[in-house]
Formats: sequence, C-alpha cells, structure tokens
Amino acid sequence: MRPSRIVFYGNFGAGNLGNEVTLQTAIEQTLARVPGAELLCVCTNPDDVRSRHGIEAAPAMSRDSGWSWSDLERTAAAGLGAAQPGGLPARRSFAAKLKRLGRILFHRLPRELAHWYQMLRLMARSDAFLVPGTGVITDGSCGSLGWPYDMFKLSVLARLCGKRVIFLSVGAGPFEHRLGSWLIKRSLGFAHYRSYRDADSKRRLEEIGFNAAGDRVYPDIVFGLADAHLRGDPRHAAVRRVVGLGLKDYATPNDAGDAGRYRDYLGVMADFVVWLQARGFVVRLIIGDAQYDTRVREDLIALLKARGAPATAPGLLSDPVPTVNELLAQLRGTDAVISPRFHHLVLALMLNKPVIALSDLPKVDALLSDLGLAQYCLRLADLSSGNLISRFGELQARADELKPFIESRMQSYRSALDEQYQVVLGRLQPAIPAPTR
Repeated sequence: MRPSRIVFYGNFGAGNLGNEVTLQTAIEQTLARVPGAELLCVCTNPDDVRSRHGIEAAPAMSRDSGWSWSDLERTAAAGLGAAQPGGLPARRSFAAKLKRLGRILFHRLPRELAHWYQMLRLMARSDAFLVPGTGVITDGSCGSLGWPYDMFKLSVLARLCGKRVIFLSVGAGPFEHRLGSWLIKRSLGFAHYRSYRDADSKRRLEEIGFNAAGDRVYPDIVFGLADAHLRGDPRHAAVRRVVGLGLKDYATPNDAGDAGRYRDYLGVMADFVVWLQARGFVVRLIIGDAQYDTRVREDLIALLKARGAPATAPGLLSDPVPTVNELLAQLRGTDAVISPRFHHLVLALMLNKPVIALSDLPKVDALLSDLGLAQYCLRLADLSSGNLISRFGELQARADELKPFIESRMQSYRSALDEQYQVVLGRLQPAIPAPTR
C-alpha cells in the first residue's frame, strides 16, 4: 500500500502568519488522520513553505519565469493601437504594445502551458486536491487571473485525473469581476466537498449565482490547532498587565484621501497606547503580516516618540514575529488582545484571552457575531479613541465572566472541526496497492 498523496493550495509562504498557521493546522490534522500521507503545497513561495512547514512545494503559477497575467490584461484592455497616457506617439505606443504581446505569446504563454503540464503530472500522481481555509475565494484583491485562475487550473486538472477536490472551511468574497466570479463558481462546482468558515461566505457565493444550498458552515480551520501549541511559557512575561495591540495596514496611503484615513487610524492607536500606559499597562505591538504591517508598526512608534510617550520596553514591547510559535508566545503573555487581524483574534481566543476586534472586513464581524461577542467588534471606519477606551473598560470588567464562556465555545468549535475532518479525511486513508515489480 502506498501512502495517500494530498496537494494543498493557497497563498502560503508570503509572510502572512494567519495563512501560515492555517497551513500548519491543515498539515497536522491531515497527518493525524492519514498517517504517512505525502503532502505537497502549490503556493506563492515554495521555498518558504519547504523551510517553514517541512513539506514539498511547487509554485502556483510559472512566476519564476517572470510570467504576469497583468501584462495580458493591460494589453487586452488598452488595445494595440491605443495611445498611451502621457502623450506618447501612437507609433511608439503601438511598437511597445506589440513587443509586450510578443513576450506574452512567445515566452510567457509557453511557460504557462508548461506549468499546466507540470500540474497535470502532479495531480495524476496524487489522490486529492485540498484548499484549506484562508480567504482565497475572491477576486477582490488579486483580480480574475490571480487566485481564481489558479484554483480553476488546479481543480480542472484534479477532476480530469479523477481525484477528489475539497474546499475546507474557506472564506469567500468579495467578488468584483465577472470572469473572476465565473472561474470561482466553476472551481467550486468541481468539488466533491465544500464548507465555509462563516455564513457570510456562503451568502456571498449564493449572491453571484453559485448553488451552495447543500454546503456546510464550519469554524475556521485554525480553531483545530493542536493543543500542544497552546501550552508553554509566555514570551517576555511582565509583572504588570499586558495588552496585545494588533496592527494592520489599514488605509495605508495610495492618495490624499487614504493618507488622511491612515493618520486618523494611527492617531487612535497612539491615543489608546498612551491611555493604557498612563494606567500601568504594558502594551505589546503585534503584527500579522511582515510584508504589510511592519511599516505601520514603525509609523506608530515614531508617532509615540513624537508625543513623548514610552516607545520602548518596558512600557512598549515590539519584537519581530517571524513564526507562528513566536506569535503564540507573545499572545500567551497578554491579558487581553485588541486587533484587526483575523487570526490574531482566533489564536487569542484559543488561548482564552478576551478580545476586541477592530473590523474592516466581514469575516471579522462574522467571527465575533458567531461567538456571541458582537458588542466587542468595532468598525475601523468610524473608530474613535473614546469608543475604544470605553469598550476596553467594559471588557476588563467582564474578563472573569467571559473566559469560561470563551473556553466553552472553543471546545464546541474543536468538536465541530473534528467531525468535519473525520468526514473529509477519513476517505483519504491509504487504499491503493503499490505497483508490483
């Protein structure tokens, strides 16, 4: 009997710890139920996934060759004869676009076709294609030819090879493009099993015409993270009370309007930090995506220094968070967590920490609402320091009451996920005889 072979797909290896803990949980749960399974991940950064998770990995698209679907989109949208912005001569514009089209047709497109063949061979040697959680069921942040195209390619090839296609507790939406919506609906339509991490994701898919009536809603995959990761000594534990403050690249400036919103966001965060420090709290700054959130942390520290507030230890802790284990260690050392990052909140709840969500996404709203803690979800769009301080005071007053409630809900979430894993992974036990020699 040869081991089962399972192919994961997602935006993994890109520096987002929420995605990485999702993949880590999926790997652990799979190996616990399908011992000896051979795992491979089709992902954004194969090198990072190999070193971080210890499994084989392959690129989701032939990006190593410089392939970019955005080139094709720009060429198709502009037309070969259209004048370029900035008043470039039409002849020069035509020549540039013709050269770009040549690169696509004679260099990048052949590379992409070769990638289709590589993925076909990969699927032919596998038993299942599995999309574990995260929010890749969207065209809102990547366009139609990003994640929707990747999933369509892999789902088609898996079904052509007669393999199982599984979408496990995925988040869905927003949807902004007809082509992206079509690709997503086709990909999900190929699946043997589909579930969503919240009812809002299921509703969004139904709004674009996908029939999700028979699909289930289960908690986010990360709620099934092994208990062993939730135990251990907190990192940099302090005698004083510690508040974990998650940061996010909310409204980072693209134009003058964004710059104003970004300053407002940083101002509220700085006001809150100063208020906490004045009352004897230690504040720990936590980021969830090194690529996007590092700048926000640096800007907030600079603002605190400009105000004359403590911007280093012991009043302010701000260590790098390169791994999931480091993130968990930092969260363990807190008494409460306030964050806009979805998986900061998930992990904090699993560690039985009272939380306040700062939301600019429906998935964050749904998380707190499903838990019965909607009153501790504040919208970033109209957040004020006074409102945040008031809600934090309420959270502190109810902390002892909330902890048993949170613990009970976490147990029910874990039980639900155990049920789902048994249904899905129970069918992937080794059952294929090894070829005789």
